[in-house]
Amino acid sequence: MKKFFKSLKDLIELSRLTKTKNKKIRIIMTALLSNFIVLCDIIVITTLTSIFSDDNYIDNFLVDIFVENLIYLPIVVLLRFSSIYFEKMNVIKLKIDIEENLRGHLMTEIFDKGNYSPADAYFYVNTISNQVASFYGTFATFLGSALQIFAYSIYLLLTNTETVFVFLIGIIILLLPTLYLTKLGRKYSHKTYLYGQDISLEIEKALDNLYLIKIINYVDVEMKKFKKSLENFYSSSLNNLRFGTINAIIPNFLTIFIISILVVFFNFASKLTLDFIGILLRLFQALGVFNSNFHLLNAYHIYTEKLFQIESNKVKISKGNYYYNENIDKNIAVKFTNMSFRYFNQDKSLFENIDLVIKRDKHTILTGPNGSGKSTLLALTSGIVYPHTGTVEVFTKSFSYVSATPMVLNSTLRDNLVYGISEKATDDQLLELITEFNLFGEKVDKQTLDQLVSNKKLSTGQMQKISFIRAILSKADILLLDESTSNLDVPSKKLIFNNLSSRKLTIINATHDPEEFLHYDEHLKIVIENEKRKFLITSSK
Repeated sequence: MKKFFKSLKDLIELSRLTKTKNKKIRIIMTALLSNFIVLCDIIVITTLTSIFSDDNYIDNFLVDIFVENLIYLPIVVLLRFSSIYFEKMNVIKLKIDIEENLRGHLMTEIFDKGNYSPADAYFYVNTISNQVASFYGTFATFLGSALQIFAYSIYLLLTNTETVFVFLIGIIILLLPTLYLTKLGRKYSHKTYLYGQDISLEIEKALDNLYLIKIINYVDVEMKKFKKSLENFYSSSLNNLRFGTINAIIPNFLTIFIISILVVFFNFASKLTLDFIGILLRLFQALGVFNSNFHLLNAYHIYTEKLFQIESNKVKISKGNYYYNENIDKNIAVKFTNMSFRYFNQDKSLFENIDLVIKRDKHTILTGPNGSGKSTLLALTSGIVYPHTGTVEVFTKSFSYVSATPMVLNSTLRDNLVYGISEKATDDQLLELITEFNLFGEKVDKQTLDQLVSNKKLSTGQMQKISFIRAILSKADILLLDESTSNLDVPSKKLIFNNLSSRKLTIINATHDPEEFLHYDEHLKIVIENEKRKFLITSSK
């Protein structure tokens, strides 16, 4: 019960995060529809019992109305199933709206903070949003089933109090396996969550290192790990569903089992009327739904806890630690002062108490081993992520970026070249750069700009060239490069950097191979000693 009330508290907090309209009205509507369904059930069951029974033992003015006016009975049946439809659609629509709003909220959070790994970001936006929305939808159904149980119970108490107490003992007994199975379900739900994260990490690793894995013939090794993660994930999911299913069917089993015992061994047949049995079966059917949703609420609570962890991330990062300083020294492009940073859900800082200056209008090479933080330093420089402590000062708000796997739209070549460019570029300017960068190795004209391109039609080298042209057209003050020439041949590299060197531009170039660049001003090397990172600056070439 403590966890249940914690779920209620979380539900209130979730309402603030989801920003879904009319949530309370929708939940109240679910409760009203659930009770209307109960009323329809009682009318249908008691009316049919009165019609088909030899003994007219049901003394109820409502039943008399429907027995005397049977034309109303099909209308009640129609209203019952219409109510079931509207109740389910109300819950489904609520779940969809919450999932939609949560995904938007989390994507904003990811863009805003940036201190999430790609695997974590994908997992939070997709899995967490879906499961938390399911938590909300499940709660609405849970509440409806609880009200149905109450309504059916009141009717049965008023009609056959003695027999109800026999079944009340059964309900009390039912609590023990229900709580035990719910506890097991939560255990396996937590395992499913952890294995789901493992799967996301495996996929991210495979996509980031696809060529390397295939070249060194490690596909079988990686597939073995991935299949093991899948096996663990689906095994835990199956166990969670297994215990949830048992939880759902126990009430109906217990009802029919107790009825059979009472009839066979205690001669209760004379005390069990048809309407009582009908309503009793509906009561325990509602109890099965209640059990199933109680089980799911505990399972989904794992994901609401993770969502609140994400929300707690808000207090750990201050945008004020990153700022544009127009009065910074004219020779400085970027200044890090006592800067520390760590990714979300990581115990150790990637950077700690870093003091560093990157010079303005210079080409700075940035190197370091895998995982040393080269890409993260670029992100900190551009304000994609913010330091936890210390400051990052920049002289400009104008940045451009080229990576090893640059973004290409499924659109025209023109759209790709001018994407994100504030100043309009003429077709002649675009064609001049296309020719200079030898993008297609042939003569081009304005029709070339209208050709549809995509990452499937272009080589990785062509995509990188498009990104460099886009960067030049942006006229940015700082150009961030992240393994940006990894798919270019030597002549293309020379061509591009000759073009860049003729411009007044600060270049921060993260690379694994500084030797491929003939001209640069400074070499900034990340060195890891005792799990701490420091920066060494060597002389220019």
